[in-house]
Amino acid sequence: MKRWVVIVVGLAAAALGGAALWNICSHRVVKSELSEVYNRYKDRSDLRVAFVKDYRIDDSTTVDVTTLTAKDSASWEALLREMNKSEVAIKLMRKATAEGRYTVTGYYCEMEHPEFKTAYKEGESWYVIMNPTEKTQYIFQLSNEKATSIIRNKLKEVKKNAKKY
Repeated sequence: MKRWVVIVVGLAAAALGGAALWNICSHRVVKSELSEVYNRYKDRSDLRVAFVKDYRIDDSTTVDVTTLTAKDSASWEALLREMNKSEVAIKLMRKATAEGRYTVTGYYCEMEHPEFKTAYKEGESWYVIMNPTEKTQYIFQLSNEKATSIIRNKLKEVKKNAKKY
């Protein structure tokens, strides 16, 4: 009788362990799926770099997102310069942050190149949202016009809400 209890408990533990392992492994991103931007910045000690596969932006639309978060103000400003932001824009962001204002800006960029601002071209453009308060850039890999529209509308909503504070 004791033997059956040990077998049942052992099988249950193995099943739970297998389910947990499956859950962990099924959410991993394969290296080949990582964005080129992620790969370019991942080893930088002055940045925290993350990649989110299939970030849900509405019920039926997902996009891949790479985030670049500077660890301090100097790193943030260096990142802005790498993204070809003007000294005037950097100064305005610095001032807004110092005054405690929450600001965000967005622009289209060439695929895999957030440093090159461009006009929107379906299938050829990504969208970057810059948040100086968080010292973070969100780089959305747009897949279609619907995703583009949703991201643009969310940015407008954030800007509108930020003005209320």
